[in-house]
Amino acid sequence: MQQFLPEFINFFKVAFKVDITDVNQRREAGKNSFLFFCLFYLPHYFSLAPADFHRTLIALLEDDEATALGIIGFRGSAKTTICGVAYMIWCVCYEKYHFPLLINDTVAQVKVNILNIRKEFEENELLRYDFPETVLKKENMFSETKLEFTQKNILILGRSRGQKVRGMRYRQFRPDLILCDDLEDLEWVRKKENRDKTERWFKGEVIPAQEELKCKMIVIGNLLHNDALMVRLKKQEVFKFIEFPLIGADGNVTWKAKYPTPEAVERQKKKVGITAWFREYLLKIVSEEDQVIKETDIHYYPNHLLTDLDDYGHPKIQILDAGVGNDLAIGKNETNDFTTFVSGLRIKVLNTELEIVGEKIFVKPNPICQRLGFDETIKKAQDVQDYMPSGTKFYVEGVSYQKSAIETMKSKGVPAFPMNPTTDKKARLETISVFIKDGTVMFPEKGCEKLLEQLLNFGTEEHDDLVDALVYLIMGMIKRRVFKLSERPDKI
Repeated sequence: MQQFLPEFINFFKVAFKVDITDVNQRREAGKNSFLFFCLFYLPHYFSLAPADFHRTLIALLEDDEATALGIIGFRGSAKTTICGVAYMIWCVCYEKYHFPLLINDTVAQVKVNILNIRKEFEENELLRYDFPETVLKKENMFSETKLEFTQKNILILGRSRGQKVRGMRYRQFRPDLILCDDLEDLEWVRKKENRDKTERWFKGEVIPAQEELKCKMIVIGNLLHNDALMVRLKKQEVFKFIEFPLIGADGNVTWKAKYPTPEAVERQKKKVGITAWFREYLLKIVSEEDQVIKETDIHYYPNHLLTDLDDYGHPKIQILDAGVGNDLAIGKNETNDFTTFVSGLRIKVLNTELEIVGEKIFVKPNPICQRLGFDETIKKAQDVQDYMPSGTKFYVEGVSYQKSAIETMKSKGVPAFPMNPTTDKKARLETISVFIKDGTVMFPEKGCEKLLEQLLNFGTEEHDDLVDALVYLIMGMIKRRVFKLSERPDKI
């Protein structure tokens, strides 16, 4: 048996009140605390300090009364490690269930998960020493989809989505623990036919397969579509759902040990992209088929191009026109929308090696998005005018009470032009989407993250005020040069 460092021994003695040099005490501690079991027997999986949501999840797994669990967690939150590996091993060691059924979306994933469990029973010296009775049957030693144990009436069976599981028995046991992990993927959920097929299979095969009097069912997944299986199960209220995004409702990181700094969070966000960030880390539904603008539609320019000079000291871009889209929401209460200013430059790129040719509209970084009172709104418009080029025009939503703000702006020397919506928000966005998709409108590499989040998740985001201002900006700057002669740029 391996030797433990003194600080390791002291940690468990203090945290769990157990002498880990005593095999009986540590076995008993593992039986009473799944968290102890994870940290003590599987430290290579649990090298980071657990988050609060881990403790909540572990408590639900320990609770025999929690028989139907839905788990939605951010990518990399260890939900599969805890439920699909550690929990399965814990249940085997203490004979909590006789016929665990592990279901994944593909056979390949089933084999990987079964292999991970197998490796612990074959190669984890501490686990083998403390639980010598958990020996795999020789005839199943090389099976890729099942694990049967010699001295225990236990069989772990792996299955993939769509396979038959109804009516299965192991000896006298029906499946008494069913773990469904990521039953759908992005490609699969695109078609309603596939979503319906998954639900029919789940209700027709998986639900009837369980032991009626004693079965714990755990379904793990993310919100891949507004009609995905996880969404449908949530609506039925049969399962107890827990959700843990990376960023909590208070704006704080939920797993500090993994993402200790804002820089760490930002690196991960850039690595995966905005769409995946919202869907996989913030747990917000982003249905790509419903997106007006997709991440692949966005064209970027390097921020430094705004200030770059050529060898002769001349700017590399020529500013032809400048504008500010302004969506007004006068009021500072928490229930108010935000007043937004999105600035842009119509430019011609000169003397650059970048593949940016012709005239473009550069959306400037750091758009304004604040709750402002009337006087503050007028003052903010004047501040924006001060740092924009001379002659900048403000394209301002001009309905109801906003008209008085426009008149006040004009009296203060701010050239405000009313934009009068005649269609709904989505129709307006669809109208200008062509200029984003063809690269006429470009966004800075840094400084427009919130705007892009609202743009890519339009229709699912709580607020879309920055998108409204962007639409007014593009409509105002494109003007009659592009739109039909019968259309007025202020009628949108």
